Amino acid sequence: MSGWIEPFRVAAGKFAHDMGQLALCAVFFAVLALVVKGRAAIADARAAAGEARINLILTVVGQLIIAPLIILFVLGLIEVLKTHGLNLAPPRLWDVMGQWPTLLLAIVAGDFVGYWRHRVQHTKWLWPAHAVHHSDTRLNWLSLERMHPIDQFGSALDLIVLSALGFPFWALAGNVFVRHYYGYFIHADVPWTFGRANLILNSPAMHRWHHARDVDGAGHNFATVFSMWDRMFGTYRQPGPCTEALGVREDMGKGAVGQYLHPLKVWSRALRPRARPAPLPADTTAA
Repeated sequence: MSGWIEPFRVAAGKFAHDMGQLALCAVFFAVLALVVKGRAAIADARAAAGEARINLILTVVGQLIIAPLIILFVLGLIEVLKTHGLNLAPPRLWDVMGQWPTLLLAIVAGDFVGYWRHRVQHTKWLWPAHAVHHSDTRLNWLSLERMHPIDQFGSALDLIVLSALGFPFWALAGNVFVRHYYGYFIHADVPWTFGRANLILNSPAMHRWHHARDVDGAGHNFATVFSMWDRMFGTYRQPGPCTEALGVREDMGKGAVGQYLHPLKVWSRALRPRARPAPLPADTTAA
């Protein structure tokens, strides 16, 4: 029984830690917005208050309820991989490489895996859940937390792949830390494009095009940290700062509950048997 309780204890500690980190992030990005946009940042924050409330609800539910299940799921699969020796790289490889090169390689590999996982989330059957993340019309740093539980489990698969590649646990944790907090940054409401550095790194403006509602850019810019993946696979787009409308075309329902129910409604309609056309009336004119 204690083995089942432990992930929930870990998640509770993680929740308290994450809430503290969210508070620090809120202060940091509020100051950043004031520096970049001046008084307009206050008006933008008021306009985004309704969306922010939904984001906070999804954050709390995700951390308190979904996170323990994800931890249990990930740790269980990692243990299965170890038990069956399904680690492609021998542990001694990381000792030879050293900590910093190993961490950098884990981040690069994690972003590569995340790029393809993100593209899959934009396919027909997974999009209804991923649409929750895209439904925020006032994109800001907290929009990163706007995720459906199914989407959260999908993102956790990144760690499974990296574990199968043989990366040590500390490198997996470092990858999560860097990509998670960089994710906050690229969702921030700032118009930065990074200039020449954008040849390698994703920028807030680049990711904003990914969240554009009615333009082709919504099918681009899938990476979190490195723009080179989008450049390499033909999904890069950044014509400049994005001023297009954000969000999705779908009706997501009202509030946080509508966000949770949206994919279930879409999938139930898609799987519902279609009514067969009524048979034509018999020909009564023939004698």
